[in-house]
Amino acid sequence: MNFLAHCRLAHPGDGFVAGGILGDFVKGNIPESLPVELRAGVRLHRRIDSFSNRLPAMRGSANRFPPPLRRVAPVLLDIVADHCLALAWPRYGVGNLGDFTDRVYAALGRYGDWVPARGRVFVQRMTETDLLARYTDLAVIHRAMEHVLDRLKARHLGPEVAEVLNNSLATLTRDFDVYFPQLVEFVRAERSVAAHWAKTTT
Repeated sequence: MNFLAHCRLAHPGDGFVAGGILGDFVKGNIPESLPVELRAGVRLHRRIDSFSNRLPAMRGSANRFPPPLRRVAPVLLDIVADHCLALAWPRYGVGNLGDFTDRVYAALGRYGDWVPARGRVFVQRMTETDLLARYTDLAVIHRAMEHVLDRLKARHLGPEVAEVLNNSLATLTRDFDVYFPQLVEFVRAERSVAAHWAKTTT
């Protein structure tokens, strides 16, 4: 899952929501110095990633990408999922999308002292531009997918990404309506496990 979906799944709780972002930047063992709820949020982030990587509906959706993109399809699918979630926010979200993203940024501000150095520039830019709310814009999603290709030195696959967005988005949206509710069900049970773990390992 990408950032918006992680934050929606992690809600409620500022530490859980901040962990929905910071889980991508905290590497290795989760530091015991983190506040308890933030530790739980980072652990939940990792558990969601692990579960989604094994989820048959998501693997099937990733397999819809053309063969040249298959290696990076799971990462690209996570970005597409944020677009699907943003567009379907009245069905899957909490309140108004703009109000929700404001709460995400407030949670990040509360835990700003624990943002790893590698994530500070991104978190600042995301907050200043309200990136999460702009996931409704397909052009923003396209740029994010191209950024992934750049990072993986696969810019030459840009035309295939454009083809996916032009021709397969409706199918990928239907897939999202299958796997996102499964992730919601998983998180309902996993939140309490993450909270208990964070309290007993500090």
